[in-house]
Amino acid sequence: MALSEENRKYLKQVIEENDFAHAADYLQRTAKQTIKLSCAGRETYQSIGNSRAAGEPDLPEKAQWPLDSSGIPMTFVLQLNLSELVGLDPEKRLPTEGMLFFFAGDYDSVVEHKVLYASPEQMERATRQSAPAPTVHEQQDGAYRSHRLDARAAIDLPGYAYVDNDEIEDEKHEWDEYEELGFALEGEKPFATVRMFGYAEGQHGDDEYMAALELFGCESTYYPNEAIERLTQAFDGDQERAEREVADIVMLAEIDSDQDIGFQWGDSGVLHYFIRKEDLLNGHFERTTCSFYSS
Repeated sequence: MALSEENRKYLKQVIEENDFAHAADYLQRTAKQTIKLSCAGRETYQSIGNSRAAGEPDLPEKAQWPLDSSGIPMTFVLQLNLSELVGLDPEKRLPTEGMLFFFAGDYDSVVEHKVLYASPEQMERATRQSAPAPTVHEQQDGAYRSHRLDARAAIDLPGYAYVDNDEIEDEKHEWDEYEELGFALEGEKPFATVRMFGYAEGQHGDDEYMAALELFGCESTYYPNEAIERLTQAFDGDQERAEREVADIVMLAEIDSDQDIGFQWGDSGVLHYFIRKEDLLNGHFERTTCSFYSS
Protein backbone atom coordinates (compact mmCIF):
# COMPACT_ATOMS: atom_id res chain seq x y z
CA MET A 1 0.00 0.00 0.00
CA ALA A 2 3.03 2.24 -0.27
CA LEU A 3 2.50 5.80 -1.49
CA SER A 4 5.19 7.82 -3.15
CA GLU A 5 6.43 10.71 -1.03
CA GLU A 6 4.77 13.14 -3.41
CA ASN A 7 1.40 11.41 -3.11
CA ARG A 8 1.72 11.08 0.66
CA LYS A 9 2.16 14.84 0.94
CA TYR A 10 -0.72 15.42 -1.47
CA LEU A 11 -3.03 13.16 0.52
CA LYS A 12 -2.11 15.01 3.72
CA GLN A 13 -2.89 18.32 2.03
CA VAL A 14 -6.29 17.16 0.77
CA ILE A 15 -7.18 15.72 4.19
CA GLU A 16 -6.39 19.06 5.83
CA GLU A 17 -8.21 21.11 3.20
CA ASN A 18 -11.34 18.97 3.59
CA ASP A 19 -11.38 18.89 7.39
CA PHE A 20 -10.76 15.15 7.72
CA ALA A 21 -8.02 15.34 10.35
CA HIS A 22 -10.02 12.98 12.60
CA ALA A 23 -9.40 10.16 10.07
CA ALA A 24 -5.92 11.21 8.90
CA ASP A 25 -4.02 8.27 10.40
CA TYR A 26 -6.52 5.74 9.06
CA LEU A 27 -6.49 7.25 5.56
CA GLN A 28 -2.70 7.45 5.39
CA ARG A 29 -2.53 3.81 6.52
CA THR A 30 -5.10 2.42 4.11
CA ALA A 31 -4.64 4.57 0.98
CA LYS A 32 -3.28 2.68 -2.00
CA GLN A 33 -1.22 4.14 -4.81
CA THR A 34 -2.82 3.09 -8.04
CA ILE A 35 -2.20 3.47 -11.73
CA LYS A 36 -5.07 4.99 -13.68
CA LEU A 37 -5.36 5.01 -17.45
CA SER A 38 -7.64 7.36 -19.34
CA CYS A 39 -8.64 7.56 -22.98
CA ALA A 40 -6.37 9.84 -24.98
CA GLY A 41 -8.23 9.91 -28.29
CA ARG A 42 -9.26 7.37 -30.89
CA GLU A 43 -6.62 4.86 -31.88
CA THR A 44 -5.08 5.53 -35.30
CA TYR A 45 -2.74 2.50 -35.27
CA GLN A 46 0.19 4.62 -36.39
CA SER A 47 2.53 2.85 -34.00
CA ILE A 48 3.02 -0.64 -32.62
CA GLY A 49 3.03 -1.31 -28.91
CA ASN A 50 1.31 1.68 -27.33
CA SER A 51 -1.17 1.25 -24.50
CA ARG A 52 -4.64 0.73 -25.97
CA ALA A 53 -8.19 -0.23 -25.04
CA ALA A 54 -10.28 -2.37 -27.43
CA GLY A 55 -9.83 -2.61 -31.19
CA GLU A 56 -6.98 -4.77 -32.45
CA PRO A 57 -3.94 -5.82 -30.40
CA ASP A 58 -0.29 -5.80 -31.46
CA LEU A 59 0.47 -9.46 -30.83
CA PRO A 60 3.85 -11.20 -31.12
CA GLU A 61 4.47 -13.17 -34.28
CA LYS A 62 3.56 -16.63 -32.94
CA ALA A 63 0.84 -15.61 -30.48
CA GLN A 64 -2.51 -17.34 -30.94
CA TRP A 65 -5.71 -15.39 -30.45
CA PRO A 66 -7.34 -16.79 -27.27
CA LEU A 67 -10.57 -18.76 -27.68
CA ASP A 68 -13.20 -19.49 -25.06
CA SER A 69 -14.34 -23.01 -24.16
CA SER A 70 -16.85 -22.92 -27.05
CA GLY A 71 -14.16 -22.03 -29.58
CA ILE A 72 -15.34 -18.42 -29.94
CA PRO A 73 -12.60 -15.76 -30.00
CA MET A 74 -12.31 -13.88 -26.74
CA THR A 75 -12.69 -10.12 -26.84
CA PHE A 76 -9.53 -8.03 -26.79
CA VAL A 77 -9.95 -5.66 -23.87
CA LEU A 78 -6.64 -3.99 -23.24
CA GLN A 79 -2.93 -3.86 -24.01
CA LEU A 80 -0.43 -2.09 -21.75
CA ASN A 81 3.06 -1.00 -22.64
CA LEU A 82 4.79 -1.60 -19.31
CA SER A 83 7.60 0.86 -20.05
CA GLU A 84 4.93 3.60 -19.95
CA LEU A 85 4.09 2.61 -16.36
CA VAL A 86 7.62 2.73 -14.93
CA GLY A 87 7.74 4.95 -11.85
CA LEU A 88 3.99 4.91 -11.27
CA ASP A 89 4.03 1.98 -8.82
CA PRO A 90 6.37 2.50 -5.83
CA GLU A 91 6.21 -1.22 -5.00
CA LYS A 92 7.64 -2.07 -8.44
CA ARG A 93 5.37 -5.05 -8.96
CA LEU A 94 5.32 -4.93 -12.77
CA PRO A 95 8.08 -5.74 -15.23
CA THR A 96 9.69 -2.55 -16.52
CA GLU A 97 9.48 -3.66 -20.16
CA GLY A 98 7.24 -5.67 -22.41
CA MET A 99 3.49 -5.76 -22.96
CA LEU A 100 0.46 -7.12 -21.14
CA PHE A 101 -2.62 -8.18 -23.12
CA PHE A 102 -6.05 -8.70 -21.53
CA PHE A 103 -8.79 -10.77 -23.16
CA ALA A 104 -12.23 -11.72 -21.87
CA GLY A 105 -14.92 -14.20 -22.80
CA ASP A 106 -18.60 -13.99 -21.96
CA TYR A 107 -19.08 -12.95 -18.39
CA ASP A 108 -20.64 -14.83 -15.52
CA SER A 109 -19.62 -14.77 -11.84
CA VAL A 110 -16.26 -16.03 -13.15
CA VAL A 111 -15.18 -14.86 -16.59
CA GLU A 112 -13.24 -16.94 -19.09
CA HIS A 113 -10.21 -14.84 -19.84
CA LYS A 114 -6.57 -14.70 -20.80
CA VAL A 115 -3.73 -12.41 -19.73
CA LEU A 116 -0.62 -12.62 -21.90
CA TYR A 117 2.83 -11.16 -21.31
CA ALA A 118 5.21 -10.47 -24.21
CA SER A 119 8.85 -9.59 -23.68
CA PRO A 120 10.57 -6.77 -25.61
CA GLU A 121 12.24 -9.43 -27.76
CA GLN A 122 8.88 -10.99 -28.59
CA MET A 123 7.47 -7.57 -29.44
CA GLU A 124 10.16 -6.89 -32.04
CA ARG A 125 8.09 -8.77 -34.63
CA ALA A 126 4.68 -7.88 -33.27
CA THR A 127 1.95 -6.96 -35.72
CA ARG A 128 -1.58 -5.67 -35.39
CA GLN A 129 -3.95 -8.61 -35.55
CA SER A 130 -7.65 -8.96 -36.17
CA ALA A 131 -9.76 -11.59 -34.43
CA PRO A 132 -10.21 -14.73 -36.54
CA ALA A 133 -14.00 -14.34 -36.22
CA PRO A 134 -16.42 -12.02 -34.41
CA THR A 135 -15.60 -12.10 -30.71
CA VAL A 136 -18.07 -13.06 -28.02
CA HIS A 137 -18.83 -9.44 -27.11
CA GLU A 138 -18.91 -8.19 -30.70
CA GLN A 139 -21.65 -10.71 -31.35
CA GLN A 140 -23.69 -9.03 -28.61
CA ASP A 141 -22.64 -5.37 -28.64
CA GLY A 142 -21.06 -4.73 -32.03
CA ALA A 143 -17.47 -3.61 -32.53
CA TYR A 144 -15.81 -1.55 -29.81
CA ARG A 145 -14.10 1.76 -30.63
CA SER A 146 -10.38 1.56 -29.89
CA HIS A 147 -8.74 4.36 -27.89
CA ARG A 148 -5.17 5.15 -26.92
CA LEU A 149 -4.50 5.24 -23.18
CA ASP A 150 -2.47 7.63 -21.03
CA ALA A 151 -1.29 6.51 -17.58
CA ARG A 152 -0.84 8.43 -14.34
CA ALA A 153 -0.23 7.67 -10.68
CA ALA A 154 -3.21 8.19 -8.39
CA ILE A 155 -4.41 7.56 -4.85
CA ASP A 156 -7.25 5.19 -4.01
CA LEU A 157 -9.07 5.36 -0.69
CA PRO A 158 -11.10 2.40 0.63
CA GLY A 159 -14.44 2.31 -1.16
CA TYR A 160 -17.90 1.45 0.09
CA ALA A 161 -17.15 -2.26 0.53
CA TYR A 162 -13.79 -1.77 2.28
CA VAL A 163 -13.99 1.38 4.38
CA ASP A 164 -14.26 1.25 8.18
CA ASN A 165 -17.14 3.62 8.89
CA ASP A 166 -16.14 3.97 12.53
CA GLU A 167 -12.84 5.48 11.37
CA ILE A 168 -14.22 8.04 8.92
CA GLU A 169 -17.46 9.13 10.62
CA ASP A 170 -18.00 11.51 13.50
CA GLU A 171 -20.64 14.07 14.40
CA LYS A 172 -19.70 16.19 11.37
CA HIS A 173 -18.69 13.55 8.82
CA GLU A 174 -20.63 10.70 7.26
CA TRP A 175 -20.43 8.80 3.95
CA ASP A 176 -21.38 11.82 1.82
CA GLU A 177 -18.49 13.88 3.20
CA TYR A 178 -16.11 10.96 2.73
CA GLU A 179 -17.22 10.62 -0.88
CA GLU A 180 -16.58 14.34 -1.39
CA LEU A 181 -13.07 13.80 -0.02
CA GLY A 182 -12.50 11.22 -2.74
CA PHE A 183 -13.72 13.64 -5.40
CA ALA A 184 -11.39 16.34 -4.07
CA LEU A 185 -8.49 13.89 -4.15
CA GLU A 186 -9.16 13.14 -7.82
CA GLY A 187 -9.63 16.79 -8.78
CA GLU A 188 -10.20 17.59 -12.43
CA LYS A 189 -8.45 14.50 -13.75
CA PRO A 190 -10.06 12.72 -16.73
CA PHE A 191 -12.28 9.69 -16.26
CA ALA A 192 -10.19 6.56 -15.69
CA THR A 193 -11.22 3.63 -17.87
CA VAL A 194 -8.63 1.39 -16.20
CA ARG A 195 -7.40 1.20 -12.60
CA MET A 196 -4.56 -1.00 -11.37
CA PHE A 197 -3.71 -2.04 -7.78
CA GLY A 198 -6.58 -0.19 -6.08
CA TYR A 199 -9.63 -1.31 -4.14
CA ALA A 200 -12.10 -3.25 -6.26
CA GLU A 201 -15.40 -1.55 -6.93
CA GLY A 202 -18.24 -3.47 -5.32
CA GLN A 203 -20.63 -3.65 -2.40
CA HIS A 204 -19.45 -6.60 -0.31
CA GLY A 205 -15.64 -6.55 -0.16
CA ASP A 206 -15.49 -10.25 -1.02
CA ASP A 207 -13.61 -10.01 -4.33
CA GLU A 208 -10.26 -11.10 -2.92
CA TYR A 209 -11.87 -14.09 -1.18
CA MET A 210 -13.62 -15.12 -4.40
CA ALA A 211 -10.41 -14.70 -6.38
CA ALA A 212 -8.41 -16.85 -3.96
CA LEU A 213 -11.07 -19.58 -4.05
CA GLU A 214 -11.01 -19.61 -7.84
CA LEU A 215 -7.22 -19.60 -8.10
CA PHE A 216 -6.91 -22.57 -5.71
CA GLY A 217 -9.78 -24.57 -7.18
CA CYS A 218 -12.16 -24.23 -4.23
CA GLU A 219 -15.92 -24.01 -4.38
CA SER A 220 -17.05 -20.39 -4.34
CA THR A 221 -18.96 -18.73 -1.50
CA TYR A 222 -19.90 -15.15 -0.76
CA TYR A 223 -19.16 -15.57 2.96
CA PRO A 224 -15.58 -14.69 4.03
CA ASN A 225 -15.54 -17.12 6.96
CA GLU A 226 -16.61 -19.99 4.72
CA ALA A 227 -14.00 -18.94 2.17
CA ILE A 228 -11.25 -19.12 4.79
CA GLU A 229 -12.52 -22.54 5.89
CA ARG A 230 -12.42 -23.88 2.33
CA LEU A 231 -8.97 -22.44 1.68
CA THR A 232 -7.72 -23.81 5.00
CA GLN A 233 -8.92 -27.25 3.98
CA ALA A 234 -7.16 -26.88 0.62
CA PHE A 235 -3.94 -26.03 2.49
CA ASP A 236 -4.14 -29.08 4.76
CA GLY A 237 -5.40 -27.14 7.76
CA ASP A 238 -3.06 -24.16 7.42
CA GLN A 239 -5.41 -21.29 8.26
CA GLU A 240 -2.56 -18.79 8.47
CA ARG A 241 -1.70 -19.45 4.85
CA ALA A 242 -5.37 -19.20 3.86
CA GLU A 243 -5.63 -15.74 5.40
CA ARG A 244 -2.31 -14.69 3.91
CA GLU A 245 -3.33 -15.77 0.42
CA VAL A 246 -6.49 -13.65 0.59
CA ALA A 247 -4.53 -10.67 1.91
CA ASP A 248 -2.02 -11.00 -0.94
CA ILE A 249 -4.57 -10.96 -3.76
CA VAL A 250 -3.87 -7.96 -6.01
CA MET A 251 -6.32 -6.24 -8.33
CA LEU A 252 -4.22 -6.32 -11.48
CA ALA A 253 -6.76 -4.33 -13.48
CA GLU A 254 -10.28 -2.99 -13.21
CA ILE A 255 -11.83 -1.96 -16.53
CA ASP A 256 -14.85 0.30 -16.27
CA SER A 257 -17.79 0.54 -18.62
CA ASP A 258 -16.97 3.33 -21.06
CA GLN A 259 -19.40 4.93 -23.48
CA ASP A 260 -16.68 6.25 -25.79
CA ILE A 261 -15.21 2.78 -26.26
CA GLY A 262 -18.48 0.88 -26.01
CA PHE A 263 -17.52 -1.23 -22.99
CA GLN A 264 -20.65 -2.24 -21.10
CA TRP A 265 -20.02 -4.83 -18.42
CA GLY A 266 -23.48 -5.85 -17.24
CA ASP A 267 -25.41 -2.78 -16.09
CA SER A 268 -22.57 -0.25 -16.40
CA GLY A 269 -20.35 -2.41 -14.23
CA VAL A 270 -16.64 -3.22 -14.13
CA LEU A 271 -14.41 -6.09 -15.19
CA HIS A 272 -11.84 -7.28 -12.64
CA TYR A 273 -8.58 -9.17 -13.14
CA PHE A 274 -6.95 -10.50 -9.95
CA ILE A 275 -3.59 -12.13 -9.33
CA ARG A 276 -1.62 -13.42 -6.35
CA LYS A 277 1.13 -11.03 -5.30
CA GLU A 278 3.75 -13.80 -5.59
CA ASP A 279 2.67 -14.63 -9.13
CA LEU A 280 2.67 -10.94 -10.05
CA LEU A 281 6.21 -10.44 -8.79
CA ASN A 282 7.35 -13.57 -10.66
CA GLY A 283 5.61 -12.63 -13.90
CA HIS A 284 3.13 -15.53 -13.88
CA PHE A 285 0.36 -13.62 -15.60
CA GLU A 286 -1.25 -16.83 -16.78
CA ARG A 287 -2.32 -17.41 -13.15
CA THR A 288 -5.10 -14.88 -12.93
CA THR A 289 -8.82 -14.86 -12.36
CA CYS A 290 -11.40 -12.56 -13.89
CA SER A 291 -14.85 -11.52 -12.64
CA PHE A 292 -17.26 -8.67 -13.11
CA TYR A 293 -19.29 -6.51 -10.79
CA SER A 294 -22.49 -4.74 -11.74
CA SER A 295 -25.01 -3.11 -9.45
